[in-house]
This record gives sequence, C-alpha cells and structure tokens, in this order.
Amino acid sequence: MALDVPDLADDRIRLRPPVPADVDAVTAAVQDSAIPRFTRIPSPYTRDDAVAWVGAATSAWRRGEEAGFVILGRDRDALLGGIGVHRLGSVDASPFIGYWVAAAARGQGVATRALRLVVGWAFGPLGLERVTAWVYADNPVSPRVLERVGFRRDPGEPTALAHATGPRPAHHFTLERVDALAG
Repeated sequence: MALDVPDLADDRIRLRPPVPADVDAVTAAVQDSAIPRFTRIPSPYTRDDAVAWVGAATSAWRRGEEAGFVILGRDRDALLGGIGVHRLGSVDASPFIGYWVAAAARGQGVATRALRLVVGWAFGPLGLERVTAWVYADNPVSPRVLERVGFRRDPGEPTALAHATGPRPAHHFTLERVDALAG
C-alpha cells in the first residue's frame, strides 16, 4: 500500500522524497568521507548509486515499505542531507531511522530538526509505536542527536553491525511512541 507523502517542514528545513533532479547533489554530498564512515552508504559512491537510490526510494514509497527523504533548506533548494524510515510494515523488526548530513550543513541542527519532523510523522499519521536507530560506536555526534529527540541507548555492549568495511560495533537506540508524546 502506497504511503501518502507528508508535508514535513519547519522554519529552516523541509523534507520531501528524492527525485531525479537530486541525483547530482546527492552524489556530490556523499563524496564526504564521514558519510560512508558513519553510515552504510557505499564508498566510493557514484552517480549510478544515486540514480539507483532515487529509483529504489520511489518504489519503496509506492510499496509502503520505506520513506526516504532529502533534507532541503527551507528558503533554498540546497541539499542538506537525507533521512529515512526503513522496514515499515515489517513483522520481524521495528522500523528504524537512518540519516546523514552534508558537510556544509553540519553543526546547524539539521539532523535534529529532520529527526523531529520524521518522528512526529512516524508516531502521528503513520501510527508507529516504536522506532529505532543504530549508531556505530565511533560516531561522536549521532548519539547526541538521537538523545535530543528522546531516543534512549539500549543498555549493554555494542553489537556488531554490517558495514562496507566489515562488521563494526554499534549502539542501538529506541524511542517509544508513548515516551515521545509524553516529552
């Protein structure tokens, strides 16, 4: 079942599904070595990878399986990053959120703003009860972003999570709908 595309924006950013016109900007942004280091995005990342991502995101929206967004500046269409909710409708695992921010947009609250918008949509119109996120243990920034939005790090030692370079230690974070609405 196709997902309805929400209008997600605040006074500084807006989110929308990726379109073919985003391919070059996504390709350029993902050349930053921090993005493949701290995400599961492949490196090297080519224009063909971006074309495939846009196509896959479009198909996933139609199937209701994933909701991928580009993060854009509110006043300009400058690409600031990407964020998505994955595994929608999975009976085996909770939906999880992943994101990245372009180097020029880091340190400006972009990830926190985008995450708040997506979480509000996930717990509101989507009706999810729980969302999760994985963060590689050597990522110093994403835990703070998640915690600002209300995610809690699950106790225990990091778990090995797949990465292009091989399994790497990662922490699991969870946000329950009831906690998000109470906060």
